[in-house]
Amino acid sequence: MRKLIILFLLFWPNFAYADQGLKISCLNLKSALFGRKYKPLNFMVEATAFHYFDDQKGKFQTIKTSELDTGEDYFTARFEDYELGFQIILFDGEEKPRMTMSKYDFKNNKFLEHYACTVIYAYID
Repeated sequence: MRKLIILFLLFWPNFAYADQGLKISCLNLKSALFGRKYKPLNFMVEATAFHYFDDQKGKFQTIKTSELDTGEDYFTARFEDYELGFQIILFDGEEKPRMTMSKYDFKNNKFLEHYACTVIYAYID
C-alpha cells in the first residue's frame, strides 16, 4: 500500500506556476526619428526585483522592488551614474496608454536618451 501511495504522488501532476511579472522592451526614439539602428533594451520586473543587463558594464543589474521609486503611473530605477524612469502616458486622441523610458544622468543634470517601450505580462521563472 505504501509503495502505491508513493507511486501515486510521484505521478501526480504539478500545477505550480511562477509569479507573474513584466517583460519590458524599449527602443531608442532616434530609431524612428533619424532612421538609426539601435538594439532594444530589455528589462524584467517581478514581485521582488527589477532586472537589467548593462552592456557598458557587461553584467546584470538588479534592484530590489522596495528600492524603486514608484508612483501611480511611473517607476524609477536608480543606478550609480544614471537613472531609468519608466512612465505610462496616455496621449491626446489615443485610447491605449503607452510606456516610455528616459535615461537621466543625475550627476550632470541632463537627459541622455528617450525610449518607446512595449510591455508583456509574463510568468517569470
